[in-house]
Amino acid sequence: MAARRKRKRKQKKRRQLNEENGGEVVSVDWAGLPKGILEIIFERLSLFDCISVSNVCKPWRNVFSRELSCWEGLGFPSLFMSGQKDRDKRLCISMLEKRAWEMEIPEARGKYCWGSYQDWFILVDDVGCADDIKRYSLNISLFNPFTRSTINLPRTWDFYHNMVLSARPSLENCVCMLVHSKYQELAFWVPGAQSWNQYKVVGERPFEDAVFWNGSFYLLSKDNGIVQIDAASVSAALSKDDSVVTFESEIKTEFHEVIMPESENHANDAVLRYLVESCGKILLICRHFSTLLETRNFKVYELDIGQMSWKRVESLGDRILFLGKCSSRSFSAVELGVEMSNCIYFSNDKADPSGNEWHYSHLKGMSACLGFNNSGRKHWGIFRLGNRKNIHFCFRGHRDIFGPIWFTAPLWWYCNNFFING
Repeated sequence: MAARRKRKRKQKKRRQLNEENGGEVVSVDWAGLPKGILEIIFERLSLFDCISVSNVCKPWRNVFSRELSCWEGLGFPSLFMSGQKDRDKRLCISMLEKRAWEMEIPEARGKYCWGSYQDWFILVDDVGCADDIKRYSLNISLFNPFTRSTINLPRTWDFYHNMVLSARPSLENCVCMLVHSKYQELAFWVPGAQSWNQYKVVGERPFEDAVFWNGSFYLLSKDNGIVQIDAASVSAALSKDDSVVTFESEIKTEFHEVIMPESENHANDAVLRYLVESCGKILLICRHFSTLLETRNFKVYELDIGQMSWKRVESLGDRILFLGKCSSRSFSAVELGVEMSNCIYFSNDKADPSGNEWHYSHLKGMSACLGFNNSGRKHWGIFRLGNRKNIHFCFRGHRDIFGPIWFTAPLWWYCNNFFING
């Protein structure tokens, strides 16, 4: 009976449509909508809504997950857990859904994940003392676990603590920059180069973090100043077969003294600083640790290019920041389709910015030996700006492991693996 009533309702609705169109039978082929129309539809929706709409029919799903180039680089922020270098499968966590899954990447076995650029991982093989260069060295590769693409970079020594990319590594104009952990020294590589080219900056204290924005690398010094390096000049210099002296002279570098609007009292705190590009602006996020290495507070500043000063930011508005070593990024809550905004997701980073996971392998089991209570250990946390409850905010990460890495799970992959087959 129910099926009969449903069939009658459909027939009645069809007759009404026919009458409204002069008796002509109207048939709408929704599955056959042109790609251009579908692209317009998807561009007006949030990422979560796009996935729901793509499940209407198989043709829409194919267009959405395989053909729309406008979605390249977009996806969902996720965590790649550390301490798993000897496994073929690595644990990952989708932060917005609290979904955990294992990603099969045998290509990463025996390697550490240093950081990421969107859906590309920066993998490091700590090979120890290499006879050919007589010092501790690293094999670095850029790996995309979703397309299985791999780019092997030249071997380098292990006194670098940070790596920044100017673009997707598959692009010819990509510039990779290494940041030294002891001095203001950098190393650059571009596709096709056979080695890293070192570049020394005036100054001795190492840079704490770096970010690429609007054609330049921005490096943060200990005194909150900025060193700006033009990426195009680096690429042009590396394309020439000249001496190291010529290479260094052709790099366009600017030194900026940046004024901090208030004197911060860090007498009893350690401060870890991050640079993040967000909506065409450079943000400085100061993460305050107590003497017990508990994350106590976050302060956010925006770089005023004209005045060369740091302006205190009280609200992130629509933005969500994800902070992590070599993997910080900013997302729009509206574009993602989530209610959470004006907040900072952060991972279990150590207070020392120069350390990497292979340097912390000795910490496993250290807290138990020292008698620390690990019952409240965590891998990540959330800090909300503008919320008075933050006065009592406190986060203590897992002392025995290095912080996990943020990456972006591509929209097409997420759709195919979780929403269609899930």
